[in-house]
Amino acid sequence: MSKPVFVLLHGACHSPSCWSRLTPILSEHGYESICPTLPTSGSNPPLPDWSADVEVIRSTVSELVKEHDVVVVTHSFSGMTGGTALEWLDKASCAAKGLKGGIIRLVYVMAFMVPEGFQHSKEGTRDNMVEEMKTDLEAKDAKGLFYQDLNDEQVAELYKDIRPHSLPAFWSTTTHAAWRHIPTTYVVCAGDKPSTVVAAEWLVESAKQSGPHKIDNVVKHQVGHSPFISQPEWLAGILREAAGEKVEKQGSVA
Repeated sequence: MSKPVFVLLHGACHSPSCWSRLTPILSEHGYESICPTLPTSGSNPPLPDWSADVEVIRSTVSELVKEHDVVVVTHSFSGMTGGTALEWLDKASCAAKGLKGGIIRLVYVMAFMVPEGFQHSKEGTRDNMVEEMKTDLEAKDAKGLFYQDLNDEQVAELYKDIRPHSLPAFWSTTTHAAWRHIPTTYVVCAGDKPSTVVAAEWLVESAKQSGPHKIDNVVKHQVGHSPFISQPEWLAGILREAAGEKVEKQGSVA
């Protein structure tokens, strides 16, 4: 039986290159990684909503599950689009359609784990956006938002690939919550902004209390918002475990 394929979904203002320190490690352990480009990040002119992201995610995973089991990893913003895009792609639903694979697990890395009908900000506003989320993001903003545990030289290099994000994407509304139907791991990055850590823990608890769910593993670790860059070996261990491999414990249970 071949190993599951990872689908790695980047967050706002990023591109697939953000996974470049993680994917070689996964490859060394025999895993293939697919890192689609999500259109709301870097589109010029900005897109009117997040539907293009949802389409890319769904088409990517739909093709893979014809033959493979899949682990979908969402980071930050893509928790919303990923959660919406994956309806009927869980293992049981795929088996019922005669497909060989299916999504066997979701991994949310400081990502928006939100219910159906969630809208981040009211249309035409910046409601609920943190102060650092600016039209022109500066390097110092990027460090505070994304790279708290990296030095200024590393941040300056990463900043070169930061992209403008389509503001209207934050006005879209979720229509599905994949974590209700697919076994889910949530990674809390304790070295992120304190307010973001509190928000992530609140999202997890709110999701658990909102009704049926399959959130069965919450891991908390001292790492910044982007562990695939600052601690890729550690995150690779989390993902290998999510894929069903027996791995030495990679963090405390939150």
